[in-house]
Amino acid sequence: MSVTQPTESPFDHDRYFTFTVSGETYDGSIHFLTQYDEKPDFVEVLRNAFFRDETYGDARADWHRNTTSFYAWVKAHMLRLAWDCREGFLRYFLHSFPNICRDLGFPVAHNRDTSGAPSQSRLWEMWNKEFTDVQREFVRTATEEALDFAREQGIPAPDPVFRPEERDISSKRSEQRLVAEKTKEVWQQAKPFVTDTFYLKRADNSVIHENAFWEQHAYMGMRENMYAQSGQHSFYIDTQRDRTPSASNHRYQIGKLTVEETRSMLHETTRMLIARARHNAELVGKLWAAIDITKGNPWTGKIERDGDNNITEDWILGYKDGEVYYQWATIQIVGYDIPLVLDAVPVKRGMKRADIVDRLLENALDLVDDIELVMMDREFDSEGVKDACDRHEVCYLNGARKYESEKATCTRLHRSGKTIHIEEESVSSGPTRKRMYLPSSAEDGFEAEDEEKDENEERSDIREEMLEDLADLGIELDEEDASHGFSALTEELREEEANEPTVGCKEDSQAYALFETNHPSVTLNEDDSEVERIHMVERMVRRYRHRWGIENGYKQIKTFRVRTTSKRHTYRFFNFVFACVLYNVWRLVDLLVKLAIEGENATYAPRVDANQFLTVAKKYYGLDPPD
Repeated sequence: MSVTQPTESPFDHDRYFTFTVSGETYDGSIHFLTQYDEKPDFVEVLRNAFFRDETYGDARADWHRNTTSFYAWVKAHMLRLAWDCREGFLRYFLHSFPNICRDLGFPVAHNRDTSGAPSQSRLWEMWNKEFTDVQREFVRTATEEALDFAREQGIPAPDPVFRPEERDISSKRSEQRLVAEKTKEVWQQAKPFVTDTFYLKRADNSVIHENAFWEQHAYMGMRENMYAQSGQHSFYIDTQRDRTPSASNHRYQIGKLTVEETRSMLHETTRMLIARARHNAELVGKLWAAIDITKGNPWTGKIERDGDNNITEDWILGYKDGEVYYQWATIQIVGYDIPLVLDAVPVKRGMKRADIVDRLLENALDLVDDIELVMMDREFDSEGVKDACDRHEVCYLNGARKYESEKATCTRLHRSGKTIHIEEESVSSGPTRKRMYLPSSAEDGFEAEDEEKDENEERSDIREEMLEDLADLGIELDEEDASHGFSALTEELREEEANEPTVGCKEDSQAYALFETNHPSVTLNEDDSEVERIHMVERMVRRYRHRWGIENGYKQIKTFRVRTTSKRHTYRFFNFVFACVLYNVWRLVDLLVKLAIEGENATYAPRVDANQFLTVAKKYYGLDPPD
C-alpha cells in the first residue's frame, strides 16, 4: 500500500506505542494534528489522524484494497471502540454524515453520497472475520492512544465518567463492589454539605422539617424528567418521613428565595467542598477556569410581546435555534483539577457580558484566590470583559471575532505565507493585551457568523435523537457536519470566493484563528524567531481546549436538574444551582473514592461514573429516618 507522508509542521505530533499478541511484540504509531478549530472533538482527531504503512498483514483481495483503504476500517472501528457502541449505530452515523465518512477514508464522492459508506454487516465482517488478531489489537491500542492524546490536548473525548459501566465486569466484580461501598460511605459524609448550608424562609411553627424539602428536591433531580407534581407522590411513598411537602408548597417555598440567597448557598456549599478537596492536595497552585452560558429546556408556554412582536419577558431569551429559554452563566474550574462549579448567575435580557464576568469573578475569587487564567468563547469578546478581568487581576484567553480589519490582516498573512502573527496593545491599567493569529484547520467548518444558521431546517426527528445520543458521548458536531444538506451550497460559495482577490475574503479569514490574551507568557520580542513564536503561541492556545470541560459539565448538570413548567425565574434558577451542587458533590465523591482505593497513586481517570453516583445517591439520599 502506498501511503503519502503528512506535511510536518510544529502543530503535528507522532505518538508511538507497542502492543503484544501471543507473546509477540509489535510497534505502532499515529500521526496527529495538534492544531484544530476552536471546537475540536474526538471525531475531528480521527479525521486528521494519519497512519504510516503498518497493515500487519493486510490479506484482503486487491479489489478490496483499491476501493476502501485499510485505514478507513481502522478509523471506523476506533470510533466504535471509543464510543463503546455497536456496528448498527456506527453505520447510521457514517451514513448520516458522508463528509465524515469520506474523511475517514471511505469512497464517498460528495457530501450527499452514501454509496461508499459501509454497511452494518460489512463493519461486523471486517472486525470479526477479516481483521487478524494482530490487527484487532493494533486498533484497540491505537484507540487508547488516540483517547489519551485527545484528553492531553483538552479535546472533548468519550470520557468514561459519562459512559455506562463496562458490560463485562466478571473479572472486576470485587473491585466494583469496593467502589460501590466507598461511594456510599463518602456520599453519606458529603450529604451534610447540602443540608447544613441550604435554608428556607418559613415560619418557626412549620410542621414539615426543612430537610424534607432538600431530600425531596434531590430525589427529583436524580430521576430523569421528574417534575415536582410526580416527584411529590413518589418521594412520599419511598421516604420514611411522616410529613413531606406538597408540590405547590415545594415550589412556593423554594421560589421565595432570591437569586442572591440561592447564590450564597451555592457559595457556602462550594467553600466546604473546596476545603475538603484541598485537604487531599487538590485545587492547589494556579487554577484555570472557564466562563460560559447554558440554557434550560425550551420554554413552550405563553410569552408576553410588545406591539412590534418583541419579547418583553426579562428572563426568557431567544436563541439561535429559534426557540426561547431561561439561561444561566457559570464559572467552573477546568484543566487537570477537580472540576467544580464556583458560581452561577441567571442571564437577564439586556445584561452585558462584562457584568456577567464581573459578578462571577468577584465571588469565584473569594472562594479560590489563585485563578491564573479564565477562558471564554467569542461571545465574550468585548472591551468590557477584558476590563473586568484586568480589575480582578486575572488573565484571560478568548476566541476573538474577526471584523473587517482583522479579515484584512488575515489576507496579508495568507499572501505573505506567515504562520503566526502577534499584535500587542498597551492599556492604561493592567497587563499588555495580545492578539494572536494562527493557522486554522477549518476546511469543513463555518465561521461563528455562519453558525447562527438554524440547525433544525434540514434535520429529521431521527437525526435529532441521534445527535442527542452523540452529545451524551461528549461528541459535538459543527453546523456542516450536523446538516450536510448545506454542503453543496457552501462549496459553491467557497469556490466563488476563492476566485475573488478581495482583501478580507472568507477564504483568507478561514485560514487563521484569532485569539486574545493578556497572559504574560505571550511576548513580542524582536529577537524571537518564527519557530519560537509558533511554539509560544501553541503552548498558550493549547490551554484553550480545556475550556470544553465546562461543556461536559453542563451535560451532566442537566441530568441532575429538576424539570418544571413554572415561569418563576427564581425557582428555575434554584433548580439549576441545586443541580450544580449535586454535580460538585459527585465530583468530590469520585475524588475521595479514588484516594481511598488508590491512595497517593490516584490518577485522573474517574472511578465513580455518573450512573453509579446516581444509583448510590438515589438509594441513600432523602430516605433517612426523620430528624
